[in-house]
Amino acid sequence: MRFQDLDSSNGEISLFAVLVAGGLAGMVCWSVILPIDVLKNRYQAAPEGRYNSLWHVYKHLINNEGASALFRGFGPALLRAFPANAACFIGVEFSKKIFSF
Repeated sequence: MRFQDLDSSNGEISLFAVLVAGGLAGMVCWSVILPIDVLKNRYQAAPEGRYNSLWHVYKHLINNEGASALFRGFGPALLRAFPANAACFIGVEFSKKIFSF
């Protein structure tokens, strides 16, 4: 079976492959980063003096809301990540073509 997205004559990857790779890479990234982002956002949004550190935010969140609170907004974050990162990958590939001499 031949990989259809790779043009063997010039080694270029199709637009579709770049879009999918960028979108999936963004989704994987946000899947890993989202709990840390939730902690950071809660720390930033809290009134002055409520939390001492991110570890304090983490303990408070787990004790009061459970571990699932670390993944609040998971669906919307992934929906946003796919098109944003797919576009970023297209921009990088387009720039590489423009600036290659």
